[in-house]
Amino acid sequence: KQWYQRRVRGCLCKLLESLHDNYTFAQPGIQMKVHDLRRIVSRIDKPLDEHLERNVVEYLQFSFRWMNNLLMREMPLTATIRLWDTYFSEPNGFSHYHLYVCAKFLTKWSKLIKSLPDFQAIMLFLQSLPTSSWTDDDVSELVSEAFQLKCLFPKAVTSVAGTT
Repeated sequence: KQWYQRRVRGCLCKLLESLHDNYTFAQPGIQMKVHDLRRIVSRIDKPLDEHLERNVVEYLQFSFRWMNNLLMREMPLTATIRLWDTYFSEPNGFSHYHLYVCAKFLTKWSKLIKSLPDFQAIMLFLQSLPTSSWTDDDVSELVSEAFQLKCLFPKAVTSVAGTT
């Protein structure tokens, strides 16, 4: 029993340590992740980035929630558990790998988002993504694509306050 308690405590400490900058004054961790997300998306899907810009959709307006809640509100609990399991197994999973997951998560909907005509339609879609029936397979595909992205752009994540 003590082994499990130590393991759970270790995982919790790892999670809290990696997210510290997200929850300090002015939330520099989240601010930097939103900035980095836009940089990555503009490199991997410039037409999507330009469509969002043309329609005055700021990344902060939709991705703040993704960064703050680690996509927990965007998919079913079982899918979130699968996603977080990957974060725990990746070095800097919560602090860095999550950014690559968010980039792939956004670009997954690229074709549909680019077909939406205006700010309101885009925001309504991004605030209610069709993920309610997502399974482990959907998350596995997402994290696999995110890993490929991480390998392509390993230095895309900006460190804040000494995090690595």
